[in-house]
Formats: sequence, C-alpha cells, structure tokens
Amino acid sequence: MPLMPLCQAAHSRKLETGRAQILALYEVEPHGLEDAGALHSDVVPVAVCRLEKITHADLLHALAGGFDVIYLKACTAPKGLEQQSLEVELVQALGGLGRILLFDGAAGVDRQLAARLLPFPSVAPEVLAVGSRRDTARASAAALLPPSIGHVALPEQAPYGTLDLCGDLCTHCNSCVWVCPSDALSLTESGSEISFTGSLCFQCGLCVSICPPRALNLAPGMDLTVHAELPHLLEGPEGPDAGTMAPAEGRFSDGSGAAVFDQAGEAALPFEETGFSPVQESRRTGRV
Repeated sequence: MPLMPLCQAAHSRKLETGRAQILALYEVEPHGLEDAGALHSDVVPVAVCRLEKITHADLLHALAGGFDVIYLKACTAPKGLEQQSLEVELVQALGGLGRILLFDGAAGVDRQLAARLLPFPSVAPEVLAVGSRRDTARASAAALLPPSIGHVALPEQAPYGTLDLCGDLCTHCNSCVWVCPSDALSLTESGSEISFTGSLCFQCGLCVSICPPRALNLAPGMDLTVHAELPHLLEGPEGPDAGTMAPAEGRFSDGSGAAVFDQAGEAALPFEETGFSPVQESRRTGRV
C-alpha cells in the first residue's frame, strides 16, 4: 500500500502521544496548512502527483491504520472529480463517515484542521495490508465498523457485491460461469448448480449482460464475514430460491456523503445480515 510508511508512523505517534493524526492529501499545498493542528493534533501534509489515483482501499487503510481524519483535495477535472467522489462515497459507507473530507482549497481549511479532535482507535497498518488491495479494503472496513456489522450496502457501481438469481428464469446454460473474469461463479461438482464466492466478485456485470433470460441482477454490497470467502449456492437443491442471498436495501445513490467537509452528515447506514447455503464440493471452471 502506498501510504503504509505514513500509516505506520501515525499509528506509532498516536500510541506514544495520544494526539489525533490528520492526513492532508493535495497536489498544491493550501495556504496555512503548515501551521494547522499544532496545538491539538499532528497534521501530515502529503503532495501527490495525481489525486484521482488515490483509491478507497488507500483511504480505508489509512483511516483504520493510524489516521483519524483525511482531508482530500478535490480534483479539478470533472472526470477526475466524479471518480474521486465515488471512491470517497465508498469510504463513507465502509466506516469512514465523517472522517474522509473533501476540500476545494477555499479559505477556512486551516481552521478546520486546527480544531480539537479526539483520536479514534487504530490497528497496526501492516496487519491490515494482507493479500490483494480488495482484501486490505475488506480488512480495513471490518476494523472501522462495529463487530456486529456483517454486511454493508454500497452505492451503485461499487466493485463489491453479490448476485440475485431468479431460479424460475434460469435455463442452466452456464454462460455466466464461463464469462466470469474473476471465477466468482463456478459449477458444483455435479455440474447442475452454480456456486458464488462473494469476495471475488467485482460487479463487472458481464454475467448479467450475457444471461439470455436475464435471470441475474447485481446487488452491490460488502460481506465482512468469513462466508464471503466461501462458495455458496445461487440456486439450492430444494427450490429456485434456496441459497440466494437477500438483496441489499437502502442503497446510496446520490453521493451526498462525498460533497465537502462541512456536510459529513449523521445518517445511519443501511445494513443487513445475509444467509448462505454452503457448497460441500465445488470446483473452479477453466478457461477455453
């Protein structure tokens, strides 16, 4: 992770001093930033070449692994700002509500940074950075959210989620299995049923687009339980609905959580628990 050294230093400082740690990311340093936060917190200013390259995985890792608040300079290009807003919205939904703040360089940023801030608990950043960037994002979200949260509904276009299958429409052509680029979909050993591994799905939508009867629908969300790592049946042996994960409700769609630093909001996030039908024997399909 590119912010790992900064996170390690922030985590150590927080343990030693008890002071809040603030990360400011920008391309051009805002006026007054060098003196901000000196009394109550440590402000770490970092200049980056391309702000749009900072992803939700980087931001989640920083929040869970040492930093209490991140001030992120808004991209100037409309296309970059759109992508940046999506990344920030993901962070807001996955435990960073009120802790990831966009600013546009206007006056008053120094006063915001100088405000007294109580530090949040953090985890050693090297513990969270395991496996792929997706694994790091899931581990960081699990550290930021309460332990009772098992599933988080996410905005549309989020690269995490599950599938809803309408068993009455499915013709068992298996086209979805062969087209899946991440092997999130596979056939059971008997070849008569489809299993799904949630942690591998990045919601590309190829399975939905290739399905002739339109039996599949994307359901954005992140499963934080161990079940996300295990394959489960999209269609169980006892009926068309057996093993199908319940669709997430209350998805975010307006992106209001990613506006500016004075609009963090207090709204509760929609969560839900999900059930699974474990697959006793499964195999990955090859590519032809």
